[in-house]
Amino acid sequence: MPRFPSVILTFAGGLFCLLSSSAAAQFACTDVATRHTFSLEGEITDADFATYIELPFDMPAGVRRLDVTFDYDRSDRTTIDLGLLDANGFRGWSGGNKSEFFVTANAATPSYSSGPIDAGTWNLLLGVPNIRKGVSAAYSAEITLQCLGTPDSKAVAGSRGRDWYVGDLHAHSAHSDGSCGNDLGTTVSCPAALSVQTAAERGLDFIALTEHNAVSHHAVLAELQAFYPKTLLLSGREVTTFFGHANAFGTTEFVDFRLQQRTGYSVTDLQSQVRALGGLLSINHPGSPSGEDCMGCGWVLPDTDYSRIDAIEVVNTGFVDMPRGQAHLAFWHDKLNQGHRITGIGGSDNHTATRPAQQPSAIGNPRTWIFAEALSEAALLEGIRAGNVAIDVSGGQTKLLSFEAAGAVMGGTVSLAGLEQGAVSLALAWESSEELEPRWTVDGDIVAATGANSDSSDTATRWQGSLALPALVGESEADAPKWLRVDLMTPRGATRLIGNPIYFDP
Repeated sequence: MPRFPSVILTFAGGLFCLLSSSAAAQFACTDVATRHTFSLEGEITDADFATYIELPFDMPAGVRRLDVTFDYDRSDRTTIDLGLLDANGFRGWSGGNKSEFFVTANAATPSYSSGPIDAGTWNLLLGVPNIRKGVSAAYSAEITLQCLGTPDSKAVAGSRGRDWYVGDLHAHSAHSDGSCGNDLGTTVSCPAALSVQTAAERGLDFIALTEHNAVSHHAVLAELQAFYPKTLLLSGREVTTFFGHANAFGTTEFVDFRLQQRTGYSVTDLQSQVRALGGLLSINHPGSPSGEDCMGCGWVLPDTDYSRIDAIEVVNTGFVDMPRGQAHLAFWHDKLNQGHRITGIGGSDNHTATRPAQQPSAIGNPRTWIFAEALSEAALLEGIRAGNVAIDVSGGQTKLLSFEAAGAVMGGTVSLAGLEQGAVSLALAWESSEELEPRWTVDGDIVAATGANSDSSDTATRWQGSLALPALVGESEADAPKWLRVDLMTPRGATRLIGNPIYFDP
């Protein structure tokens, strides 16, 4: 924070007064979770007409994000323009068109440049194009310095509060290998804006552009977010290594992908970096082959700490009933059986934004439903971690409304000791354009449940029943069931929706 005392100082003819909860205290990024907010307040007078005023503040080492909110007294047609100087010079100028902005290494509010946040003296730059004779006007700037680019908790306009939100967690644009046809019919790198536009047109609440190792798209998404206020543009990238791919969500920072034995940089280091940045790490298409045909497409890192894996992409491109799709599911089930509570998600892995909606790998096919407190980056990531998540593989025709086992929702826990005669009560509700029926899986094995549709309407189907586990309840803890989940299937056996586990506590 600034090192100026709380006294009135004179700058370029204006009056500047620093107000902060601890004006004389030193601020340092001693912890990645540290953030500090302070105010720069003062007033201008008619003596400041047609001048520029610099308001200095100290930028300590280690800051990863700067946020500024600026306001002033606009009476008597007073106008104050806004800009920013960093420790090395000019960083941006928004004039009078923005009252708040942010800057990070790889993204920034339009009008401001992304780039390193170097330690030193920074300045808010004020311009005074108009102030009348005899007038004075107060201004206030709230500045937040953040040592870690934690997921943004600000909800977008499309937020409905606590609700289900649907979107695509894996897509590519021109910032990696996304392509589409231009007006001449030539295949070119596809603009990120087209992917976002397609997601919005298809009614998705969120989309993540997860470019291969690149972070350049985050600057573009910062500009597009204001134009698509109902669709959250989730920050992420696909960390593409020789030994597996993983999406890192919730941070715009570079994540080092260069796993190689000769340097000693390992998957443990990669996981630590993502966690230190506040991000969520999800393994992509783990059951894919890895070799000459697709280097690193399958996950072949034996030193992976699965307790620090938040999610697994169990549906990639939508081919869930094909052998490769079943391999993704088998990989996930194996980790669940080892006792890891890892959320299953889906992603289109779209590389052509114009692909028709009903085709596999089109934007939104598959799509992931997340139960979250709000439509914000922080809330969605917390929703994934909590596990109340379902994957629609029907091309947008199926929505899980609710799933409970003995009162617990997906990601929750059921105590086996509390079950009467080992029977788990089940309740399920969904919406679909076709007839579907539940298929139950316990520890990777398909099991039969007793029940039937209890109510159906034009919009929803409700199913109630129970699942008997008498052979396992009361046995040793090692033999007790670990988890239960449900899929929604057509009568011909095609998968339309994949649910996440409800866990058993022995």
